[in-house]
Order: sequence, then structure tokens, then C-alpha cells
Amino acid sequence: MTDPSLQPAPPSLADLAAEASAPPAIVDAWPEATPSRLTGWLERNQFHPILAAFFVFVAAFLLFQLVVAPIVLAVGVAWDVIREGGGEAPDMSAILEQLTTNGRLMMTANTVGQVVGFGLFALVVARLHTPDARSFLRIRRPDGPALGLAALGWATIYPAVIWTGQLNERVPMPDWLRQLEQQQVDLLEGLLLGGELSTVFLFVALAITPAICEELLFRGYLQRQVERSWGTVASIVVVGVLFGLYHLRLSQAVPLSLLGIYLGFVVWATGSLWAGVLVHLLNNGFAVMATAYARTSPDLDLESIEAVGVPWYVGLLGLVLTAVVARALVARRQSVVGLTPDSQPVRAALPSPTLSSPIP
Repeated sequence: MTDPSLQPAPPSLADLAAEASAPPAIVDAWPEATPSRLTGWLERNQFHPILAAFFVFVAAFLLFQLVVAPIVLAVGVAWDVIREGGGEAPDMSAILEQLTTNGRLMMTANTVGQVVGFGLFALVVARLHTPDARSFLRIRRPDGPALGLAALGWATIYPAVIWTGQLNERVPMPDWLRQLEQQQVDLLEGLLLGGELSTVFLFVALAITPAICEELLFRGYLQRQVERSWGTVASIVVVGVLFGLYHLRLSQAVPLSLLGIYLGFVVWATGSLWAGVLVHLLNNGFAVMATAYARTSPDLDLESIEAVGVPWYVGLLGLVLTAVVARALVARRQSVVGLTPDSQPVRAALPSPTLSSPIP
């Protein structure tokens, strides 16, 4: 017979009152997920999740494009011009030449802008919602088999991304907008195919940095906020489309949105932001390595690679195979957590009741 003195003491009225007054929190379905206590400044001041997401997205974009990156560019250009000019005051022509020809400086400014404007900014804003920012952003160990399926899904969806990009380019657009986009493409191709920048540098700037920083902002913060108000499906689709539009290339908005939706799906299906980072890294890293190979092949260039294209039946097959992988990911998630949704509203965990002292 169990000694009643070893049983947990029944909760007192004070314990019940404390539990009722515990701060609200959210928790995901995964066993390793801990509650994210909603006690930060934004939560105490009752900022609506969608409103907060909107302002954070706009602020992050402006911080990246109009503050951090321009400051890095200005400092770098001033330093180079003064150093090359022997201390003389730089003229406007020298400054413009540095802006258009210094590829390393441009990539450095873009990298620093993403780190500060996206990655660090998302971490700081998450702390304004909860002291449990890592859990809030889903920075946790991913489910191993699901992570492998997520990578396999990228291999199947990649042809569909290329194919939808070909279709997107056929949509009528104003000439000035096409010319602007072509200038951006030409500048990027010049940086990728030129011999000034090493492959390692490009891989860090164009693959590793966006994979981490963009995922922290889009799938970490924005998807969580939309999910809290509109649910899982809406959060994956809305943030995925926002990801496609953020790149400011309307001729590639559809394939980038498709990729963004898949990234949001794998983060939800695996329960971890690292799944999105991995898929993002595979996608951007493949592009960097392909251009690196083109640089070393005299009979191959980026235009010839792009001219190959993807037939419609290959693109459709990619979508079908991706749907099969997605179904397997959903089944894997259900085998681990069942049908339990993420972002469940709960009360913050209280200390477990202690055993009463045995009778001497």
C-alpha cells in the first residue's frame, strides 16, 4: 500500500490562484518544445501579432536596405577612395566608380545588412515578445528523418521552381521594370562570374548568410506571428508569398513564393527552424556552386545554363514528387506529435508540487 505521506500534496487555494494568474504562453506540439512566455513589452502592451509582424517586416527591410547596407557602402567607399587618392578629398566620379566596380564591398554591405537588419533584428524583436526567444523562433533540434525528407523535397521542387520561373517571365511587364531587373541580374552575374571574388566568399555572402538571417526573420518571426492569428496554413502561404515579393523581382515572384511556401512548410513539419535553414542553404549554395563551375569552364557560361530551361513535364513531375514528399513529412509529423497544432495558447509552467515530508 502506498504511503500517503509520499503522495503530492493537494493544491491549495493559493496554488490555484497562482496558476490562474500565471502569464499566458504558447507552446508547439513537439516533445522538446518549451512554452514561450508572452511577457515581453510588445505582449504587455497588447500589440496584435499581425500588426507587429507588419511593422517588423517593414522596419527590417528599411533597416537592411536604407540604413545598415548604405552605411557600410559609404564607409567602404570613403576608405578606398581616400586610400587610393593619397589623402585628397574624393570627387563624385571616383565615388561612383567604387560603387559600381567594387564587388567585394557590395557583397560585404549586403551581408552585414542581412545580419543586422534581418537576423539580429529578428532575435531582438522576439525578445520583446518573450524571454524564451529560441523556442518562439523554433530554434531547436529538428526531427532527424523529417530533416532528410525536407532535403529530398528540395531536390524534387527545384525543377518546378525553375519551370515556374520560366512561366513567370512570360507575364507582360513594363519595359522600364524589365530593364531595371536586367540591370540587377547583370550586376549579380558579373559578381558571380568575375574572378575578383572567391567561391568561399560568395558562398558565405549568398548562401550561408541568407539561409540563416532570412529564415530567422521570415520563418522564425513572421511565420510565428501570422500563425498565432490566422493558423498554420495561412502563415505558411502568406509568409511564403511575402518572401517572394521581398526580393523585388516581379519576373521571379512566383518561383520565389513557391520556394518560400515550401520553406515554411518544412519548418512546421519538422518543428525546427534549422530545416528551413538547410533547404535555403541547399538552394542558394547550389546556385553559387553552379556559377563557380561555369567560371572554370571556358565553353560554359551562365547564359547557356539558363537557356537550357526545364520542360513543362519535368516541372509538373517535380510538383507531383514534392507533393509525395510533403505527404511523407506530414505523416512523419503525425507519427511524432499526432494532430496537435503548434502555437497552442497555454499558461506558463509553474514549479511542480514537491512531495510532503514523510512522517518521522
